[in-house]
Amino acid sequence: MFGKHIGSKLSAHLHGELPPDETRQVAEHLRDCQRCRTEYEEISFGAQMAAQLNREQAPDSLWNELESALNGNPVHRKGAVEAAATRRKSWLAIPAVQFAAVAVTLSLIGAAFWLYRRESPPEPDNRPSWEVTRLEGQPVIGEKKMDEKGRLAVGEWLATDASSRAQISVGQIGEVKIEPNSRVRLVTANGDEHRLGMTHGKMEAFIWAPPRQFFVETPSALAVDLGCSYTLEINGDGVGLLHVTLGWVAFESQGLESFVPAGAMCVTRPQLGPGTPYFNDASVDFQNALAKFDTAGTDHTVRSAALDAVLIQARKRDALTLWHLLARTVENERGRVYDRLAELIPPPPKVRRKGVLNGDRTMLDAWWDSLELGDTEWWRMWKGPLPTQTK
Repeated sequence: MFGKHIGSKLSAHLHGELPPDETRQVAEHLRDCQRCRTEYEEISFGAQMAAQLNREQAPDSLWNELESALNGNPVHRKGAVEAAATRRKSWLAIPAVQFAAVAVTLSLIGAAFWLYRRESPPEPDNRPSWEVTRLEGQPVIGEKKMDEKGRLAVGEWLATDASSRAQISVGQIGEVKIEPNSRVRLVTANGDEHRLGMTHGKMEAFIWAPPRQFFVETPSALAVDLGCSYTLEINGDGVGLLHVTLGWVAFESQGLESFVPAGAMCVTRPQLGPGTPYFNDASVDFQNALAKFDTAGTDHTVRSAALDAVLIQARKRDALTLWHLLARTVENERGRVYDRLAELIPPPPKVRRKGVLNGDRTMLDAWWDSLELGDTEWWRMWKGPLPTQTK
């Protein structure tokens, strides 16, 4: 991402001359930078105007003179120089009155162009949009403070300050409340996919549509609604906290998935993606140990000690966390998780230790169904996929 303005790259971006990676970076910068976006729109308008100009053919005599001069023909080069001098003299011989007339004409043309840009009615915005209701203060859509009601079009940002709140109607499938000091963008709005992007702040979503129709992009993961109610907070560092109050939500990023039921939470972090979900009534020590495990990376000493603390403090209710850890551990780590989970929730018939350690899909699914995770009937009705990836 660029840290400064990118005026030197805008023309190349407009004409598709940048490499794919740089094109993506410029597009992301334009999304967030009003100054560069305004400059880009001006360049785009100029290009459109230039495309409408008539192309005139230069006289053959001019090309003959240039060709002779380039070929080093002294006679023709002398003739070309003399001809250019004659043209200069004829231009300088134009009376001052004619100069004034030309200047006035150009001024009138410039004024007319400026008035056209300023006073001509804007073209209708045919982009899909969602209705926004002001709850408190004065939320801003784009650069305009909204009244009681407004429309958030695809590509536009909605921002709240410390004293403002707003509510977004997600088409016909739900509602999202945007809390103070938040910034969200409408990414997609159609019959099958409804998508917001949030850089920071807090939102509360209540969705009554079938699963996988509402999505929220965060700096580190994608929140996928599975028919639910939840809150999502993102701090200034891009760290997100998901808290589900009804149904389920999936956190997804780069092949890593966390399934979060009602009453559970999940942290997502930049570069790491979604962490391991846990119920919100888990002990503070359990949550701290889980956070250390999720962020330990290749530090095997810290990772092993954190996993031991998680397993020791795990309750029967924490089977949700341990089941996810089966997909996030390796070698002997996974065996330790299996043994502790088996103590809390004995595996169903035909579920064997060796099969689970080898990632047997049927066995993992059968064990998942036996866990006490709240609204299990809802989960069976959805019949969604289960996470099997390793970290």
